[in-house]
Amino acid sequence: MDEQQAPQAPAEADVVVIGSGFGGAVAALRFAEAGQRVVVLERGDHVSRERFQADIDAVWMPERNAYGMHDLQKRGTPIIPWIGAAVGGGSHVYAGTLKRRHDWDGFPAEIGASDMPAYYARAEQMMEATPYPDYPPYSEVRAYQVMRAAGARCAQAHPDLVEEHGAINLAIAFAPKGGTPGAEFTNAHGARQRYYDPDENSLLGGDIDTKSSLDRNYLHLAQRAAVPAQIVPLCEADEIERLDDGRYRVHYAVHHPKAGWAGVRHRWLRRRPQPDVTWRSIVARRVVVAAGAVGSTELLMRNRDVFETLPEVGPHVGTRYTTNGDYLTLLVFFRGLWPALGGLVAMIACLVAALAFGVGAAWYGLGAGAAVYYGALAWSGRPMDPDRGTTNSEHICFKGHRGQRRGAYIESGRYPTPGRLFWAMVLSGVTGRFRPRLYAAIAAGSKVLREVVPPFGFLARLYPVPLLSMGRDDALGTMKLRGGKVEIQFDLKQNAAFYAHLDELGRKLGKAAGARWAPHLLLQWLGRMEIPHNQGGVPMGRSAADGVVDHAGRVFGLPDLMVLDGSIIPVSVGPNPALTILALAERAMEIVVKQLEDEGRIHAAPAAGGGGAA
Repeated sequence: MDEQQAPQAPAEADVVVIGSGFGGAVAALRFAEAGQRVVVLERGDHVSRERFQADIDAVWMPERNAYGMHDLQKRGTPIIPWIGAAVGGGSHVYAGTLKRRHDWDGFPAEIGASDMPAYYARAEQMMEATPYPDYPPYSEVRAYQVMRAAGARCAQAHPDLVEEHGAINLAIAFAPKGGTPGAEFTNAHGARQRYYDPDENSLLGGDIDTKSSLDRNYLHLAQRAAVPAQIVPLCEADEIERLDDGRYRVHYAVHHPKAGWAGVRHRWLRRRPQPDVTWRSIVARRVVVAAGAVGSTELLMRNRDVFETLPEVGPHVGTRYTTNGDYLTLLVFFRGLWPALGGLVAMIACLVAALAFGVGAAWYGLGAGAAVYYGALAWSGRPMDPDRGTTNSEHICFKGHRGQRRGAYIESGRYPTPGRLFWAMVLSGVTGRFRPRLYAAIAAGSKVLREVVPPFGFLARLYPVPLLSMGRDDALGTMKLRGGKVEIQFDLKQNAAFYAHLDELGRKLGKAAGARWAPHLLLQWLGRMEIPHNQGGVPMGRSAADGVVDHAGRVFGLPDLMVLDGSIIPVSVGPNPALTILALAERAMEIVVKQLEDEGRIHAAPAAGGGGAA
């Protein structure tokens, strides 16, 4: 992309929103509806099925000329946060799971259970939340069937632990009964979508256009408001400077992806590749920082401590980081594992004896080994195919490790299986034209191979079903700025009792499912945790003495500056946090739009008992 084609933002606006995820998208729409001139700066690009690639181009790595929506970078010890980088932010990389929090312990007193249901309902309507369907082809996904049955058995065996189980609400469009998965339609907001096809793997682009991502609701409507919001992709905010007149100047980098040979040279032939950027700035009366728990914390810390442009940001920035209890274990559904392995070893040994040493009787051994091998496969049933269906489809809600209600959740996950992923990456890398429907074709071909040719059938039945666990954990981490980037320090020992509880729940669920349970292997082998539900870093508080923002995301000591994303959540949410972030953002915007109408500016409210909420 050359300079003439680079995204252009105006020099001035009423509101600049930094980030277009769950908080930023709500802010963009509600400010635009209020008649404010809104500009959204988003570091990522637009997402589409036509541009998706199943290789390095799926990840965010600008120094390698890769501008994909998945940002997975090691951040301190032992955290690898999974962050979105796209127009629509994390709504492109989360599973589409929408769950409510049912109490507000640990939040400011102004936020209560009495008013939040209305904001949850508003967010659910915007995201067109729907339960995972109980009709074909969706109900025919084997992992879904097995896990639903296991949840029911677990609830029956442990009524003292299981509080709820079954299908979950998803921000995904499913074809109606008798409808056609993959068919296009127009959603309630006037945006084009398509119905989800369970044969197209979600992580490899299968949920693009089918998930109700924010570019198909909040951002779509913001661009069509009476005063349309302007969304500028590939623009990464860096410095926020408060001017003498009270306005803010935001300095940002414009990324310039390279195509063709120039892109190849930049990615692979530079000794020390760096992002190709130019620098611009925009001035606005109001700024909303909505770059996510990691991004917003990093931005505020950098501007307080490095640029020294926002010295008013309080000492609590970088505190109360939580992983929401995210924890990954596995279930392996290979009933005939050891007989199949014995038959496979016998087949190999007898084949070598027959061909290399001319042992005629070995052919009988080969036949016997094959009979045992294929018999064990038949006994085990069809492979689980953990690459079919939505990433999440069902869940079980348990009491927590201290007996608290809704303290732990387990959902089953989906992922592309290694062999199919390999061929998807080859097709993507060689042709540059991978499409999600190609994964379905790869899967169809591999089904024949795995049932006929050893050892593919054996390997296919070894593929585990992940248990995605989360809940009200105990640990709170901190973020420190090093070289302009935040590093996360998170003490796993603080969560020892919580993780032990999740391990025990996983074992009980495995028994109910008739599967073998395996622990968190990534943590045990590599000492790392991949975290999709990053929260905290810019926590809410009653004042600057115990927080960075108030209950509506308004920064203490800095009028007209807000933070509106998962970073302001002060404690572990427990369930998947996307819906809670949306609901809190809806609540905050209702408050600040009214404050703006009444007072002409936005500022933090006094604490409850000291003047009330705004």
